[in-house]
Amino acid sequence: MSARQATTRRIATIAVELAIDDPELAERVRAIIMRQSGLRVVDTQGPAAPDIRITDAMAEDAAGVPVIVLAEGGGVWDALLGGAAAVLADSSDGATLNAAIHAVAQGLTLLSEGFRRELLMDRAATDELAADADADPEPVAVDLSARERQVLDLLAEGASNKVIARRLGITPNTAKFHVASIVAKLGAIGRTDAVAKAMRLGLVMI
Repeated sequence: MSARQATTRRIATIAVELAIDDPELAERVRAIIMRQSGLRVVDTQGPAAPDIRITDAMAEDAAGVPVIVLAEGGGVWDALLGGAAAVLADSSDGATLNAAIHAVAQGLTLLSEGFRRELLMDRAATDELAADADADPEPVAVDLSARERQVLDLLAEGASNKVIARRLGITPNTAKFHVASIVAKLGAIGRTDAVAKAMRLGLVMI
């Protein structure tokens, strides 16, 4: 078999490994993959290396295997810097996931539209922080609860709502509520802006 034939065969049937902690999400993704022609799920402990790995955790060294991260929001930069080839919303439908798998198998990098907008907001917030670097801290008193301060510290680390929930032993919805409360109390336009404002106020140190 020629190298070209081997490559064609490899792309024709893409072996997908699931490394998803959330049982419901794992089952949904497995069902999606099994309905798609040209895709198959392989065991994480199997003898052969997968072509693609899908996870709901932060991307990390996967021995050269392209990684698709399914996220509920936040931490896009960290996922990309951690080596993710794609970052998709964990609510992505079958068509989106199928297209992403094939694109990543061809060596492309992609983001869900919502995450693309998040990166643009991150850039805007970073530019604002740089412009205000020499400014005095804003004279604003922010009344954060003890739990909100814990969540803010994790936000400053780039943690997603799901990671915050795991670290603090709360539900993702509760984590999402705390994040929204922090953003509102700081008068921020989003997670990154909230961290930037908190840094200027001396609420967090990075």
